[in-house]
Amino acid sequence: MQSGNNSPMRPRILLAEDESVIAMQIEELITAEGYEVVGIAGTAAEAVRLATSLRPDLVLMDIVMPMESGQAMDGIDACAQIQRDLNIPVVLLSAHGEEQFLRRARTALPSAYLLKPCQNNQIRAAVEVALAMRAHNDPAAGFRLREAHHRIKNSFSLLHGMLRMQQLQVADPEAKRSLADAGARVLALAKAHESMSDPAQGARSGAGPFVEKLARGLFEGNAPNGPNSHLRLDVAAEPVALDAGRLVPCGIFLAEAMTNALKYAFADGRAGVIRVVLRLDGDKALLEVSDDGAGLPGNPEELGRHSFGLQCLQAAATQLGGVLDIKSEPGQGSSFSVRFLAL
Repeated sequence: MQSGNNSPMRPRILLAEDESVIAMQIEELITAEGYEVVGIAGTAAEAVRLATSLRPDLVLMDIVMPMESGQAMDGIDACAQIQRDLNIPVVLLSAHGEEQFLRRARTALPSAYLLKPCQNNQIRAAVEVALAMRAHNDPAAGFRLREAHHRIKNSFSLLHGMLRMQQLQVADPEAKRSLADAGARVLALAKAHESMSDPAQGARSGAGPFVEKLARGLFEGNAPNGPNSHLRLDVAAEPVALDAGRLVPCGIFLAEAMTNALKYAFADGRAGVIRVVLRLDGDKALLEVSDDGAGLPGNPEELGRHSFGLQCLQAAATQLGGVLDIKSEPGQGSSFSVRFLAL
């Protein structure tokens, strides 16, 4: 019979146990551990049928169960068939530790063989190890992950392209600025995803290439009259190690600070330089965006109460575990920086 809910987020387990009291106890245990029981089979043959139709992540299988008419199949036979045909791991449960059972079980290659009565921690450990081994050995996992990354990358590219197209088509200056802001944020997320999905980067990424690519992409897409205008971009990004979770707020901080410089610092047409720095400063990482433009049109604290961009900078700095530092002098430029603990 089928049971449990249909949440796709939890590992899904099929239970094959003909003793209703034992089945209920095991179901309560594994449900409490955060797993979903998708079905309970009363015979070995039913376990094979349910495993074929439900495709669970794991089967917990009693060895000795009633046989269906015309089906000379016990739990060991079902284990061998499920693992061979469906590539689903099976944990065998049995009250029998005799050599004849162990010899047959070895040929079926179960993920674990637990003797009843089982302790809760034994079942828990066997389930966790079997699921971990399946995830590690799943030959399709890498393909699915690459396919997911590819689709996400294409979605970001499509969204960024649509925003750029709208930006070029609209006539209203305020609408153009809003679309440019949105495009910069999408580009920041896209570059962060690209860096996180690069297998060469690993769990901890040298953020220098990410910062440089994002800075140059923002500059080329938003500098007045293109990259050959009166503005210049200087990037000095060291390969500071960052875990993947910090790349997104790092990218958002960079995108907001550069967007501010490109929109306001040189609005009067003056020539200038935007500088992006990522480096180690003692035990902390320093990310700074500065310019030699017009400076902010007022007190940074007061502006921050009304500017969505400055609020985004503050939020990104907080997410990095750092403190936002803004310096600005009229006619001499501005700098936006955040220091946060490096790995």
